[in-house]
Order: sequence, then structure tokens, then C-alpha cells
Amino acid sequence: MSETGLIVLVIIGGLILAGLAFYAGKLLFQLKAQNQAVAAAKQKRDDNLIESIQTIGEAIGQEQCEVGEGAIRLAVLFDHLSDSTTANYPTQFPAVHQLNEKIKHLAILEARKALSKQERMKQDLFRLKAEAEFKEAVIAEANQISQFTIPG
Repeated sequence: MSETGLIVLVIIGGLILAGLAFYAGKLLFQLKAQNQAVAAAKQKRDDNLIESIQTIGEAIGQEQCEVGEGAIRLAVLFDHLSDSTTANYPTQFPAVHQLNEKIKHLAILEARKALSKQERMKQDLFRLKAEAEFKEAVIAEANQISQFTIPG
């Protein structure tokens, strides 16, 4: 092979490498933009969840919401937050967690309508006893929850 042919091959190889490097850079840039968009969407979702948590905490604290219903709603919202630090909410808000654990198995919506009147009354009595047991502690925690933020 002649020297000119070798030079042509080196130039072609260099152009191929430059093209591949450009394409890899473009893909990395797109990946970074996509990761930033996902993080922004996750942050917006968490901000909405935190706002809901604070609102429910405030409603419980002002006794505008039954403590049982509030505990169930708060547990679901805490579970949906993406930050791993909220995994400790059972220790941070034990009364809310314990009340939720005690009453979360009770029938709601259509399942409740399907129950006999006697079974509904039995579940209502169970729920009312549980709410009475935890009411003061849940209301005390609700005041903290109304100020809840994710550390960081």
C-alpha cells in the first residue's frame, strides 16, 4: 500500500472516530437533559405530595378531618414520597402510623356499601374506639405534620 493510501485511511479513520465521538457526546447530552427532566418532574410531584400532607395535617390539627381518615390518607401520601428519608415516618409520627395500621383493613367505598348494616356498625364502632384511643396523640403530631418538609 502506498503512502498516500495510508494517509487516506488514517484520515477516514479519524473522521469515523470524530463522528462517533460527536454522536456519543450528543447521546450523553440527551441523557443528562432527560435525567434533569425526570428529577424536575419527581420534585414537582413530591412538592404536591408535601403540600397535601401539610394540608391534611392542618385539617386534623383543627379537627376539620376525622383522625382515622387523616391517618389513612397521610400514610398513603408518605408512602408515595420518593425521598427515602420519609421511610422513617412510622418512627417520626408513630400515632398516625399506629392508627393507620389499626384501621386500614376496614372496608371503604363500594366494599363498605356491600357490608350488612350490622357489619358496618361493628366496623364503625371499632374505628371510633381506635380514633378515640389515638386522637390526642394524632392531633399533637398533626401540628408537626402541618409544617412537614423533606430534610435536605
